[in-house]
Amino acid sequence: MSLSDTLHVLSAIPTNADRLVMIGVLASLKTMRGIQNKWPNRYPAMDKIAGIFPDHPLALNLIHYNTKEKDTLGDQLVAMTEFGGTNMHGFQLNIAWPSLDVLREYRKEHATKQIVLQVGEHAFEMVNHSPEQLALRVAEYDGMVEYVLLDPSGGYGKPFDPALARDYLLALKAQNLGMGFGVAGGLSPTTLDLVRPLAKEFPDLSIDAEGRLRTPEDHLDLGVASDYLRVALSVFNGASKL
Repeated sequence: MSLSDTLHVLSAIPTNADRLVMIGVLASLKTMRGIQNKWPNRYPAMDKIAGIFPDHPLALNLIHYNTKEKDTLGDQLVAMTEFGGTNMHGFQLNIAWPSLDVLREYRKEHATKQIVLQVGEHAFEMVNHSPEQLALRVAEYDGMVEYVLLDPSGGYGKPFDPALARDYLLALKAQNLGMGFGVAGGLSPTTLDLVRPLAKEFPDLSIDAEGRLRTPEDHLDLGVASDYLRVALSVFNGASKL
């Protein structure tokens, strides 16, 4: 929600770390129209977004965007890019299977922007929770997105299931796609042990956390977020040595 939050969290890891930290700023069509939603401590005002993103070598600055009006998604992405400012690197699209044509048109004008495709609860339902169907659907986005994030939790802190995540990751890996994979779901400093076996098998895996890094009042808990990054770095560094 602020640059000070961002810099505090980034200071938790060494400057020579071999991982980027995704700085995620939530936005939606509703907040772009100046309408506050039910998460006032998660969605900043539009005129604040550009100032939240740092110019930092370890930061991957992404707007996490969601909308119910998918017919005008292309125009929304163009407008949000302006709000993101010069340090914005791209989007995480929290949208169930966005139009490939829209993404293709956006990439023509913004070829350097990175896109993370979130597979949330509704997107899982649309492929019948089948690893094989999901992998085939994700394969359609090859060349259009840099990462796919398996996120059945959707920011609500629902528990992470490593065995189920492994099934999906193996199906995705079998497609030989030119994109990175990420997982999420109730991750925090105290639950990252669940990721260790996946980190060993998939050393390039990305991970994502939101819901369990927050205070009871729904503010980002800077201490917990910093601990999360330190533990996560140790999990993956340890796995790479096994």
